[in-house]
Amino acid sequence: MPTIDEAIAEGVGRLHHAGQIDERRSAKLLLAHVLGIDQAQLLSRSKEHLNEGSYQCFLGLVERRAAGEPLQHITGRQEFYGLEFIVTPAVLIPRPETEFLVEQVLRLAGTSLQRNPVIVDIGTGSGCIAVALASRLPGARLIATDISPAALRIARLNAERNGAADRIEFLEGDMFQALHGAGLEGAVDVIAANPPYVPSADPHTVERQVRDYEPAVALFGGEDGLAFYSRLLDGAPDYLKPGGYIVCEIGFSQLDAVQRLIRQAAFDLAEITNDLQGIPRTLTIKRRG
Repeated sequence: MPTIDEAIAEGVGRLHHAGQIDERRSAKLLLAHVLGIDQAQLLSRSKEHLNEGSYQCFLGLVERRAAGEPLQHITGRQEFYGLEFIVTPAVLIPRPETEFLVEQVLRLAGTSLQRNPVIVDIGTGSGCIAVALASRLPGARLIATDISPAALRIARLNAERNGAADRIEFLEGDMFQALHGAGLEGAVDVIAANPPYVPSADPHTVERQVRDYEPAVALFGGEDGLAFYSRLLDGAPDYLKPGGYIVCEIGFSQLDAVQRLIRQAAFDLAEITNDLQGIPRTLTIKRRG
C-alpha cells in the first residue's frame, strides 16, 4: 500500500488529468477527511503506509471530485467566519465573500443600531450568516427564514453545532411570508440576504460544479437575476423600522440595475462594499425616514 505522500501524489495526478484546479489542496483535504486527521497530522505522518480500506475510500472520493462534485459536498463541511458548517446539496456552500456581509451588519450593530437589534436573515440556507452574527452579537434577536424545509434542517444543525440554537428563531416560508404572524411589523433593524442572483436566462455564467450540484432555488433569481431584489425592496418596508437597513449581496455587473430598483423604492443606497477582487459585492441600503 502507498504512503500518505504517495497517495496524495496519486490523487493530485487524477484530479489534474480531470482538469480540476487546486488539485493538491483537494487531495490533501480528502485524505485528511478519510483518515480523520488534520493537515498538520497529515504532514507529520507523510511516510506512513495506508491500509487497503483507507486507500480505496480515498480514491473513491478523488473520483467524485474529478467528476465535478464540490469538495464541500464530499466532506460535508465548510469553514465560514471562523466557524465550521455542515454542508449538503440542500444548501448553498458558504463563500468567503459573504463574510463581507456579516462584517457590514456587525459594523452597523456597533454604530447605528440600538443595543439589542432585531436582525432577519432572509433565505438563510446553511444558516452561516445568522450563526456568524449570533456568535458576535449576544444581545441581538435573530430570525432566519427559508422557503426550503431541508435547508432549515441544516441551518438548525449548524446553529446547534456552533452553540447558537437558543439564539436564532427559524421560520419557514417564501421571503416575507415567513414573518407573517411573528409580530415583526415595523420592528426589524436589519434585513440580511445573500439572494439568488444568477440570471436563469444565462445559467452558464456560473461554473458547472455550482450549476449542477448546488440548489437552483439559491442560485437563480429570475430571467434577469433581479427578481429577489424587487421583492425584497417591495416587502421590506412592512418590517423595517424607519432608518433600518437591508444588507445584501449582488452579482457581478448587477450594481447599476440594483441601484435603479433602489431609486424606485423607499430606500437610499448608503454604502457599497467591494470584495477582495475590487468587485462591488455587498450593498447597504437604508430605509428613508
